[in-house]
Amino acid sequence: MQVWGAPKQPRGSTHEIHFQRLVDVRSEAVIGFEALARFADRRPPTAHLAEAREAGRQVALEIELLRSAVAAASAIPSHVLVTINASAATMESPELDGLLPPGRRWGLELAETSEIRAADDLRSRVADLGAVLLIDDAGAQHACLEWIPELRPEIVKIDKSVVWEACQRRSARRRLDEFVTTSRRVGSKTLAEGVETELHARVVADAGIDYAQGYRYGEPAAVAA
Repeated sequence: MQVWGAPKQPRGSTHEIHFQRLVDVRSEAVIGFEALARFADRRPPTAHLAEAREAGRQVALEIELLRSAVAAASAIPSHVLVTINASAATMESPELDGLLPPGRRWGLELAETSEIRAADDLRSRVADLGAVLLIDDAGAQHACLEWIPELRPEIVKIDKSVVWEACQRRSARRRLDEFVTTSRRVGSKTLAEGVETELHARVVADAGIDYAQGYRYGEPAAVAA
């Protein structure tokens, strides 16, 4: 990953923010970065978020992580897209007002665990925050095909399980194609998650997917001091 020279989170933080490349499938040019939380106890973010959800403080934790992501993203040139994960509840929370500084293209990735109440309201809310909407991990948990025409996001991020199955079994390719076709129908771009091998990259390109993310293009990394 290119280093821009911003400081890492201070020592003693419970987490730090790493960034992973989002690339154009055909040119492999970087089109943006996803901000990812890495916790000091080495447990996955999903474990922390599940605990926070059970304790009724999911929004508080997500806002904390979002603040950290915004601070870390100051090291990345302002013309580059930076995406941040959030649940629908956090996107709707007034605590998010004013937290995304103007002058950058921000993306909010709708968590696959979210419960959607009013798609039009959520899409308008994200636009009012100065961001574009992405569906994260489409094909996992609640993030189903039906979300795409309801939300009409900027980008549909197709879960790596869908991508990998399409690489392993020809019969599973139909499901991958459904996500691509449904996204195109409403004007959404597609992004394949979990692209790690030449086979993954070839299948993704053959499916007509626009963007990709995965270890083939670089692991998540913190910006260096």
